[in-house]
Amino acid sequence: MSVNEAIRPVDLLRIKPFRLLWLNSFVFILVQSTQRFAFVWLALGLGAKSDISGFILFVMGVPALLISLPVGVMSDHMNRRVILMVSQIGALVITIAIAAMVTLDLMTIRWAIVGSFISGIFIALGTPVRSAIVPTLVPRDKLVGAIAISTIGNNFGLIIGPIAAGPAISQWGIEGAFWLQAVLYALGFLTLISLRLPPLHNPERRKLRQEIFGGLSFIQQNGAVRSFFVLLAGSVIFMIAPWIVLGPQIAKEQAGASGSQTTILFAMLGVGQLLTSTLIMRYNHKMINKGMWFMCGLCWGGSVQMLLGQSSSLIGMGVFLFAWGMGGGFYMNLSQTLIQNNTPPGVMGRVMAFHSLLISGLAPMAALLVGIVARKLDSAPLTFSGAGALMLILAVYFIATKKHLRPMA
Repeated sequence: MSVNEAIRPVDLLRIKPFRLLWLNSFVFILVQSTQRFAFVWLALGLGAKSDISGFILFVMGVPALLISLPVGVMSDHMNRRVILMVSQIGALVITIAIAAMVTLDLMTIRWAIVGSFISGIFIALGTPVRSAIVPTLVPRDKLVGAIAISTIGNNFGLIIGPIAAGPAISQWGIEGAFWLQAVLYALGFLTLISLRLPPLHNPERRKLRQEIFGGLSFIQQNGAVRSFFVLLAGSVIFMIAPWIVLGPQIAKEQAGASGSQTTILFAMLGVGQLLTSTLIMRYNHKMINKGMWFMCGLCWGGSVQMLLGQSSSLIGMGVFLFAWGMGGGFYMNLSQTLIQNNTPPGVMGRVMAFHSLLISGLAPMAALLVGIVARKLDSAPLTFSGAGALMLILAVYFIATKKHLRPMA
């Protein structure tokens, strides 16, 4: 395929392993799009405030902090399909246990924290492996298309998951959201049965510590990749974490949204990301300076977030979430493209494990801090908008001072 041609999704989805991995990732995101919301809404129903909600999300990310980098080493040397299957089965079992406890009215804040932690273990086990597999399944000149298609699947998951969870909560209560997650995990496991992956060509084995630091050394020595990771970390701290811990609270307390209405608001975020991801896939061949697009997406996200935090109506929040999702589509797609295009295959698993560490581990840590700050300020909207302002400042600084990042592809 010429670099001047648009990428056609059908060409990539004809590749059976990529198609099966796409389906598995899609189902996984369906779960994730309801899981964090369900835990926060469960905590609110049990009488918790923002600091406790943030702590529940924090403990979900603790396993990512502990095992993401070792999992990256495993991903570079072990059977990745087996790792995914263990992750899927474990997540299914703990989700069934949580759903049963909520149904039987046995759930407490303490058990919600324990359930969140165990769920985080299996999320941390599978997430970096999925990312590391993608470059091995498609030609290098189609990688940006594969990432865009994967992100589109994620966007559909962000839309469909909340839409499906809303009626489930309305019909069966919050336990309905957890039973829905269990069913989806079971469907995701079915996609792994026929998945066959190419053999790894990285036989050299060293001590675990050396393996881990090999990936970190590459990030440290590659200035461009290091900068993209810093910006990605900023988006996690200042945008993702404030949304996952404060989003439901702002929707409930400031806009008066019910549980099902809040899930629809969450879906609008996915619609915006879907639109941008589709445009990136269609016009990727015309996007020359992807580094600049990535940083501009962060500027847009920070600016819209400042307005979103001050919105007090359901319609207004829906519009701002759609716009916020559009910016998110740029930096979510392009961050992976920029990192993977500039990372050699031999350390891909470890580098993407660090990527997963930021998303799955740093977000809950930042959520804990955001929850505490919001409680101290006694204002979730002010905290949320303030975080957006900090994101905007960071992105503008990188645009102004890191000119070598603008033309990166």
